[in-house]
Amino acid sequence: MSQLVTYNSLVGYELEKKRLELGMEQGELARKCGISQPVLSRLEKGKAGIGVDQLYVIAQHLGVRPSDMLKSVDNAVDAIQKEEAVEVKTTKEANDSQAGAMITGAAIGAVLALLLSRK
Repeated sequence: MSQLVTYNSLVGYELEKKRLELGMEQGELARKCGISQPVLSRLEKGKAGIGVDQLYVIAQHLGVRPSDMLKSVDNAVDAIQKEEAVEVKTTKEANDSQAGAMITGAAIGAVLALLLSRK
């Protein structure tokens, strides 16, 4: 059985990673962005899809460009797609699929650290 990672989960991981690098609490970032903390939590966990407007607002408050965040996600997708045991799918594809266990949160970080260290 393969492992699944969604694009939303990868974007969420990048948001959370940057927020934590800045030492910012989730509630603080949520307030700055005009969204609730539970909404930000769902975005960071990849359990909700992020819209372009939300990505721009959140990235602005994290001091990064949305394109830089997406480039990091793109690099992660490239690394993951080289592995046979891990697949990257859209949330819809993952929900429609019966195969595979979903990787989210800190597990994504562990998988990416391992895969990116192989370069």
